[in-house]
Amino acid sequence: MHGRKLYASLFVLALFVIIFIVKDRFTVDLYQDEFHYLPTAVLFGTEPWPSINLLKSYNELNTPVPFILGGWAVRLFGENIQYLRLLTFITSFSLLMLFIWNSPDRSKRFWLCLAGLMAFPNYYLVSIYYYTDIFAMFFTLAALIAYVRKAHGLSLILFIAAVCCRQYMLAFPAAVAAFEILEILKKSNSIKSFVTWIFAERTWLYYIFGVLSIVPWILLWHGPAPASVMAEQHYDSDKLVQYNFGYLLYSSVVVAVYYVIPEILLTKNWHYLVSYPERYPKWFFALLALVGFLVVFFPAKQAHNPYFTWPFLGYVDQILMTIGITGFIKQVLFGILMMITLMRFIAPTFNLASWMVVLNILLLGKAQLSWDKYSLPLIMGLWFLAMFDHQWSLCEFRSKVELAGNAKEY
Repeated sequence: MHGRKLYASLFVLALFVIIFIVKDRFTVDLYQDEFHYLPTAVLFGTEPWPSINLLKSYNELNTPVPFILGGWAVRLFGENIQYLRLLTFITSFSLLMLFIWNSPDRSKRFWLCLAGLMAFPNYYLVSIYYYTDIFAMFFTLAALIAYVRKAHGLSLILFIAAVCCRQYMLAFPAAVAAFEILEILKKSNSIKSFVTWIFAERTWLYYIFGVLSIVPWILLWHGPAPASVMAEQHYDSDKLVQYNFGYLLYSSVVVAVYYVIPEILLTKNWHYLVSYPERYPKWFFALLALVGFLVVFFPAKQAHNPYFTWPFLGYVDQILMTIGITGFIKQVLFGILMMITLMRFIAPTFNLASWMVVLNILLLGKAQLSWDKYSLPLIMGLWFLAMFDHQWSLCEFRSKVELAGNAKEY
């Protein structure tokens, strides 16, 4: 099936060439975050390797690898946003090549999953402008591929690189570690056997180290980001103790809209969700109580301060409010969509995809604001795992007929 991968690669290449031409070779004016990302890249370009003083004081919230790479581009080619956008564009193309060429040869979901990733509105935006997200996504996908291929040492290095691009990428190595530990727990029949297995099968330890890679940055900054920019963006120490449960609601909505619902509609596997209350009544009523509690007591509301004034939680919220769905009715709809997401991933067959969803959603409750884009790395990982028919994606979601057919192919 390499022909399919070749055709997909040529299609993506042609699409990228067209975008490059349409965007006037990336010479258009600066866009939003580029107004401060460009000076930061120029600042990093003043040093061949960033000093401790620079790493302590640079004026951005996220970890510095994208700016280190941008600084190298500035040193080589000059202080021009076009070169930084090309760096981002090439990284995005490389990410799609990783996605295509590391997919299973006979996956029936190949085109669906590729289209699902590329259709996310923010994927285009973070690919054509000098934004930091695509670098974190590239290393995260590469790390997931290495994990699937059981190259755990390489996966650790790549996860560390991802965390060094965006702090919240630590949800992914945490998900792998939790999944590995849970698998050991499932096959243990006593505490003694669990302890024996946990020291005998130490794959989980690689990914614990991946999570701990955030610690040096916290020690360096005495917090999750440089203090000056945290204060500037109203994400200062007084707010660090706060946790926004409403963001859990909206981030679940994003997963439902950009992954679960398209998957249900295009694979016609709606029967799993319909039968969920009967199959798992205890799980269903527990999730229903949780969602109802959030809708009533912690409705999803966007942060609003002198630095950030956009009134919407993200694109989905903007569409709903534009067509007149507001107030409590909107929160109830959010709750329904959150239930769809939770039923899709939370079941006794808890797997890697489940852990990725749960830990990403929980971590986004600590974000300084809500935004669809923050769930893009998770959506990418879910679409990648969805091409595989094994424990990493929720096989129970699929029909018995499909599973039987795929068993022959693999």
